[in-house]
Amino acid sequence: MNRRKFIIGAIAGGVGLAEYIYTSEYMNQLADPSRDLSVKEYARYGAQAALAAITTNDQFYITSKGDTPRVEASSWRLKIDGLVAHPIEIPYDQLLGLPRIERILTLECISNPIGGHAIGNAQWTGTPLKPLLERAHPAPEASHVIIEAADGYSTGHPIERIWDEYNFLAYRMNGDPLPPVHGYPARIFIPGKFGMKQPKWITRIRFVNRPYLGYWETRGWSDDAERWAQARFTDLKDGAKLRGRNIELFGYAVGNLDGIKAVELSFDGGRAWQNADIFSNPSPLVWVFWKFRWNPPQRGKYEILVRAVDGKGRIEGADPLGIYPAGATGLQRVKVTVV
Repeated sequence: MNRRKFIIGAIAGGVGLAEYIYTSEYMNQLADPSRDLSVKEYARYGAQAALAAITTNDQFYITSKGDTPRVEASSWRLKIDGLVAHPIEIPYDQLLGLPRIERILTLECISNPIGGHAIGNAQWTGTPLKPLLERAHPAPEASHVIIEAADGYSTGHPIERIWDEYNFLAYRMNGDPLPPVHGYPARIFIPGKFGMKQPKWITRIRFVNRPYLGYWETRGWSDDAERWAQARFTDLKDGAKLRGRNIELFGYAVGNLDGIKAVELSFDGGRAWQNADIFSNPSPLVWVFWKFRWNPPQRGKYEILVRAVDGKGRIEGADPLGIYPAGATGLQRVKVTVV
């Protein structure tokens, strides 16, 4: 299926085109699915709706710093070394023989704008990361890790974040071996982070005693890249004409490992907020689905706002910010006319 192509980078954040070209070896391209998510379409699944909404492999967004590397599974190795007592190498066949897990995980690109499509939800098959790190036995002075990939990409994490039990290595996507564009033969997942901190084609995890800035971080993108709570509309376009009363509104919300506590809507410019019905909230790893039944008091023009509240009670900020350098934040606002 053909997909729309978009240039991503610092341009959206106000950095000039010439500067961005200068600081990036490649103009990174993002393949953006042509079909919008419809939460309304999945509402019939009730509490399991967010899990049922699986993005197919050919519709899942793609971003990388350059071309897709060709990696043969027969020669692939994952090295875990650096400041460790027992450096290890794991070939592909041994990776497949490790304890197996299947997790549904929603992944989002840091370059996804408010209301954008660079987000997907898939079932990933792999193995937990923490037991492998424990096997290597990091030294007491190890404070960070450097993750390296076959395409030359790299990024870093504090040891506390890489140690989280949610983290895992994946080698299958929706039941199939990872497609080459999605990281074959293996990729790493650090749930709660934007995709740029979770490299495809992983080849090495190196323990070090200092922070490390990777490929995108040295170009000004966030080193933290934590995805904060955000709520978005689906099944509703800006400028839509809506008829009658009892209008159902739908959407999703995503955040980090703190999860989503509430989704709220406003019809008066943010002065008053009403709670949406979160009808599917299976895990902090997966998008949350919400709906709201709206009875407009009269015909006319309205601006509808939506916001998320995370598990710690932090409310999504009101002012929209661009994708650069830490991901788009701010309320989505949709203007509609009730006729």
